Amino acid sequence: MGVRDADECETLEISSTRLELETSRILDSASAVDDTSRQQPRERTSSPTTPTSLEKASLLNNNILNNNINHSSPPKRKLHQNQKSPHKSLTGHASASLSCSISIFIIFIVTIVLLGATLDSFLNHQKDSKGCLVSYMRPSFIKQNGFDSEQTRFAGKYGLYLYRELGLDISEEPTGIPALFIPGNAGSYKQVRSIAAETAVLYYESMSQEPKHWEQGVRGIDFFTVDFNEEFSAFHGHSLLEQAEYLNDAIRYILSLYPTVRKHQYSHPSQPHPDPASVIIIGHSMGGVVARTLFTMPNYQPGSINTILTMATPHLLPPAPFDWQISKIYTDINEFWRNGYSSNASPSNSLSDVTLISIAGGTLDTIVCSDSANINSLVPASHGFTVFTTSIPTVWTSMDHQCILWCNQFVKVVANTLLNIVDIRRASQTKTISERMSIFRKFLLTGLEVGFPEIEAPKKKLEPFGIISLEKDSNTFLDMGQRLVLEKLGSAPKVHLMPIPPTAPHSTLNTFSLLTDQSLGKDSLVDVLLCDIMPTEVRESIKNNSSTNNIVLSTAPRLSCHIASGDAIAVPASGKDDEYPYSGRTFSFLKLKVKDLGDYQYIAIIDQDGKGTGGFLLAEFYDEHSTINSLDTSIKELIMEGIHVDAVSENHSLVSVLRIPIIDSSLLTYKMTINRHGCSDGLFAPFLRQSISSMYESKFLVNIKHADINIHGQAPFVTPVSAPHLRRGLELQFWMDPTCHAPLSLDIEFDLYGSLGKIVMRFQTVLVAFPFMVVILTLRAQIREYNRGEPFYSFGHALHLFISQTMPIFLLMISCLSIYQSVTRASKTYSLADLFPVDTTPGDMHKVIKAKASFNVNDTLLGNHDPFFWFLPPLFFLMSVGITAFCYALLSILVRSLASITSFISQRRPSVARFVGRQEPLIFI
Repeated sequence: MGVRDADECETLEISSTRLELETSRILDSASAVDDTSRQQPRERTSSPTTPTSLEKASLLNNNILNNNINHSSPPKRKLHQNQKSPHKSLTGHASASLSCSISIFIIFIVTIVLLGATLDSFLNHQKDSKGCLVSYMRPSFIKQNGFDSEQTRFAGKYGLYLYRELGLDISEEPTGIPALFIPGNAGSYKQVRSIAAETAVLYYESMSQEPKHWEQGVRGIDFFTVDFNEEFSAFHGHSLLEQAEYLNDAIRYILSLYPTVRKHQYSHPSQPHPDPASVIIIGHSMGGVVARTLFTMPNYQPGSINTILTMATPHLLPPAPFDWQISKIYTDINEFWRNGYSSNASPSNSLSDVTLISIAGGTLDTIVCSDSANINSLVPASHGFTVFTTSIPTVWTSMDHQCILWCNQFVKVVANTLLNIVDIRRASQTKTISERMSIFRKFLLTGLEVGFPEIEAPKKKLEPFGIISLEKDSNTFLDMGQRLVLEKLGSAPKVHLMPIPPTAPHSTLNTFSLLTDQSLGKDSLVDVLLCDIMPTEVRESIKNNSSTNNIVLSTAPRLSCHIASGDAIAVPASGKDDEYPYSGRTFSFLKLKVKDLGDYQYIAIIDQDGKGTGGFLLAEFYDEHSTINSLDTSIKELIMEGIHVDAVSENHSLVSVLRIPIIDSSLLTYKMTINRHGCSDGLFAPFLRQSISSMYESKFLVNIKHADINIHGQAPFVTPVSAPHLRRGLELQFWMDPTCHAPLSLDIEFDLYGSLGKIVMRFQTVLVAFPFMVVILTLRAQIREYNRGEPFYSFGHALHLFISQTMPIFLLMISCLSIYQSVTRASKTYSLADLFPVDTTPGDMHKVIKAKASFNVNDTLLGNHDPFFWFLPPLFFLMSVGITAFCYALLSILVRSLASITSFISQRRPSVARFVGRQEPLIFI
């Protein structure tokens, strides 16, 4: 009887649906009994031993319940059989389902191996070297107490400071050009100190001492900085909007400080400088996004910003898109900026005078993926560009997210750039937009980038050098197309004349290039001139011009020359002992197009030292088209077989170019090996520049033998930019000693292990979103089985059911969507109102649903555009199942361990148990 009662109770607990039915019958019976009792005549008094009608109903209910339980044996056997097949004990199965599931175990092991390999690849492989030097400063921050609650409603929450470099900035009042630094997510207002200190040192110790800079309107820069109390602006859209509103109020306050100061600042009131009307903005990380948000705020003052310089800023994608408002802010400001440069933009929304420069740190930045720093789709090339720190001359190194603010080589370039764009003579406090962009390109780009058709670069007026009269023993005439090789400069002053070939179709020599380890210029040991033969009589005005350097020699002919070395650029030195491009040593490289040389007849190279410095110089005319090779291969051949080139260039020219269009994905990395045997005694070691045209990302590799290749090209979630000037793929530009005739061979192999680390950088949010999806689907399995009459299964049991029943269908759906997304490159925007149309929805509500619940196909799954990577979404989903299983197993072990410890303490140490159960606080004396 006892055993039967136990079985019946177990069956009753399992059969929740049937029990509900029986319970309803009991209630109906109880109601009937109650009604019967109510119909009987009521006695005036009741005996204490006589049960009332309610007591009778209770007894009747108990009898009915027992009868229903005792007479339900056929359904009980059916349910009992279902319970024991395929498991004997649901409780035991729920606790051991995770460990007994072979599919979960396999997925778990594969996930652990992949995550471990990916993490090791992310931390230790395909990483650029670190070459930054530390900056030093003597900071002082002056809080602007006048910016109070009367000026802004956020005065009690945020703060505004003015930076002063001790020993240089004497006045505590702003006396120069206003600039505002905006820190990023959880950033500090003190992060401006490196840039501000280097700017003060450069101005006070150098530029202020030269009258020409003073006459051109160059003044010191007053760096204001804001204290956001290290607020998390990347995770909370409302905080970002509050910061933007506060900054617009701060800009208005900053501009109000200058009229009074400048009125008493200068001793020539007859020619006063105009009051500032705009502020230069420097934004780091999310501070750059806040800077662009300023233009969309209601309290923005038109014209108060015309120059924005951002560092490591995610312009395209939010780094943590977990707040819907952050995603909406990105959508709104990106749309505003795309429309702001159009000719149809209204004056209040026009950005025609605004320049935006985005600087990315590269592969060392593991906080913000540098792919999202690309602003090519937001800003035309005439108003801004994206550049990597590995491309900036004399910097040539990658930087992490914080290092970009204090790297000494970089902040010196930023300081020099900012001081060159300011002009106190203008109300905007900066030069015109064309002059600003020219300065930005000069200081931030290599000079080797492909030109953009929409940029009208005016021809630079060459500085006159003077007249050269040649002597037979002090000059050398080279034949047409002959290469000039000087292995030991400075042995004796000499002029080397290279005749300029005619333009096509009369000659195929269309380019001139020169490389030397010496600096070029009028005050340097080597100079390059463009010359033409003068008539016998020379104008007296030219002879008496003191600004020219006349080399008067005894014999004719005489040459009228202009300085061409101003177009020379610096490239990293590559010697036998050089390992990194940021060693501090540089070469000078000059490249000229024959069609741009006009009527000049000679290129004169002057070696004017005579002290035997021992440097080298190489110069030649060559056919540039014959030195450019393109490799057309498929991604399958590249991954399976790699690339092998026996000779990069067969012309033995100084510069050669190899283009590989198929290498344009930021998810794939490669290993490169270069061999050139028999050239150990060359003038310099081979070096190269790898670059892409979608962004100004260049990397110099010196004394190259082995190298890693990784780029920031076609990135997930980013719609590819298509333009005529953009060239797909990787470009390798080689500099080789042409005096050595040995060929340079090249091998490129796919680096699978190194590519795993790039997945972490590009899909950080996926590792959170996909496991969350698995948890939701597992909870769905729990609720579904419970509604079918089964007990509420454990999470492990439900995960097993999800893998065996739902996951195959889900993987098929994800695979189909991934193929559709990658093949069609769909970028259409949908909303819930489009996918689930409701006829009864009012028109206004329909618009609200469409606006609030819209999404872009490009933003789904992994945002993939390459059909080759269609398998990544289902693979990530499988890994997410393993991550979920791992977390569940870890939590289960933790809970069981804590339970065992608690049980052990409760059983073995009663005193400890009593101590734990006490509610009164203990007082220790």
